[in-house]
Amino acid sequence: MKLRPRILIRVNDIPLNIKFLIIYVLCILTPIIIINAAFLDKFYTVVTQREENNYQISMQRAKNDINALIEGGIAVSHSISTDAIIYDLMDARYEDAGEYYDIYSSTLRNRLSIYTVAYNYITNIGLYVDNPSIRAGNTYYYIDRSVRNTIWYKDLSESNEQVLIRTYMGSSNSVPIRRIQYLSILRSSKNNPSLGSREKILKVDISLEKVFTIFNRERDYLSLYLIDPQNTIVCSTTGRYGLNNIDKLEKLNSESLGKENMILEAYLGNSSYFKGWKLIGVTDRERISDSVGDTLRFVLIFAFISVLISSLLMYIIVRSYNYRLRKLSKHMLKFKDGKFELININEGEDEIGGVIRNFNLMAARINTLINDVYKLELQKKSLELERVRAEINFLQSQMNPHFLFNTLNAILVVSVKNNYTEIVDVIKYLSKTLRRLLSWKDDLVTIEEELSFTEMYLKIEKFRFCDKFHYNINVNETLLDYQIPKMSLQPLVENACKHGIQTIKEVGVININIDMCESGLRVSVKDNGSGIDQYTLSGIIDNVKSEVEQSTSIGIRNVYRRLRLYYGENISFNIESCINTGTTIYFTIPFEKL
Repeated sequence: MKLRPRILIRVNDIPLNIKFLIIYVLCILTPIIIINAAFLDKFYTVVTQREENNYQISMQRAKNDINALIEGGIAVSHSISTDAIIYDLMDARYEDAGEYYDIYSSTLRNRLSIYTVAYNYITNIGLYVDNPSIRAGNTYYYIDRSVRNTIWYKDLSESNEQVLIRTYMGSSNSVPIRRIQYLSILRSSKNNPSLGSREKILKVDISLEKVFTIFNRERDYLSLYLIDPQNTIVCSTTGRYGLNNIDKLEKLNSESLGKENMILEAYLGNSSYFKGWKLIGVTDRERISDSVGDTLRFVLIFAFISVLISSLLMYIIVRSYNYRLRKLSKHMLKFKDGKFELININEGEDEIGGVIRNFNLMAARINTLINDVYKLELQKKSLELERVRAEINFLQSQMNPHFLFNTLNAILVVSVKNNYTEIVDVIKYLSKTLRRLLSWKDDLVTIEEELSFTEMYLKIEKFRFCDKFHYNINVNETLLDYQIPKMSLQPLVENACKHGIQTIKEVGVININIDMCESGLRVSVKDNGSGIDQYTLSGIIDNVKSEVEQSTSIGIRNVYRRLRLYYGENISFNIESCINTGTTIYFTIPFEKL
């Protein structure tokens, strides 16, 4: 149990960079090397097996094609040997050459040549007969002494087989002085009484060019050798024996094939005439080496790319961790000096990012506790000062407000006794207005209460202007219970009456609209007065929003400053006006501030 804490303590003492390096080497680099080494070994085995399989396929394909050539020649020889007409005519005794040529022209001329046309790999067909009455030509021959001295005749005579396959050097039919190689199928009539009493030998010559074409087709896989029963090279990929002017055929030397090469051997067939005939294929080790080399290069490139990508990703991850941890450590050290600065970086969404966000939240809260408390006190004092200023501005007069209020009550009693109805209403409105100004208890009032106070002022103005003045109040009834700063609407209406309606001869109209917009609660006061030119309007807006005390636009400025104190920078306050069109003053309070 004590061993685990010790190990954990030692692990905790290792720097983070070293930990990442250990993880990279043990968990990324080493597995990549092992996996690629195993992959290379497996791929080498697969490539070797694939190439060996290709060798076997190539060997079998060449064997089948050569077998087809020879079997085709055997089939032709068998077909001719069953032609009773030819053999009967070959047994006949001809009195003179004329009689033979008549038979030759009428029956024998094209009897054998049709096979050479049908089978393009058969170069020549010759029928040799022990009949001195026939005349030798390019198809039918008399077995004379020259024929009996040929190698193929001697081999057939010494053999007990009826069909024999032999390769030998002989004279060319077209150029007798030229020695060429033959691959012939020999069929003897001996031991076959049905072929007549005379000795007959059918010789079918197979094209060695066709054999070489087969070998040349497979040279990308194997070096092929066609070997006869005497171990003679009939044809090979590396030497066109049947097509060169040579005196004798070469024997196969197994040492020349190369000890390091793989040698494949296959016999052509099971029939007696195939006895001793075989096909030898010699592999090229360089082909396997090239394939393995290509694989090795691919694996090395793949391993290099894997290591490069993993190293790059590891570097990016380590740098991300180190950079943010160093930033966090640096700012935590500043706490000792009382500097509660925020970490201004892209913190990310991982665990370290969460720590940085919590650190910033903690620093922000500490700053709030230290700094914002003082600001809040200053703001409260400023708000109280503005409230007092608002009271003073609205109560500012040459006479004592209480004396004015008592005097209005006395006038009200006299007006009631004398039945001055209109004056009574105006005095009532004025009295209520003064009473409200004298009882400034709450800074915030409902919209309904602020509208009621403003409407009393409008009714007084209505009495003043008579038919030359109208007003409209449009309010969303769902907003009546919302609270806004006291005296934030009446000064705007008073400004519209004094500077807008009073300056025109036409009927003056004031529209008050209170509703919700996209950004919050919108309050607007619009008149149809003479309007303000843009230069003057710009100066008024600057005076209203200026921090320096001004002697003009006191009512509007008071409203703006009190809105700013309550709602901060989020408040929107603006004035729009055009000459001979009128003026609109509006402000917007955000939803979250209500």
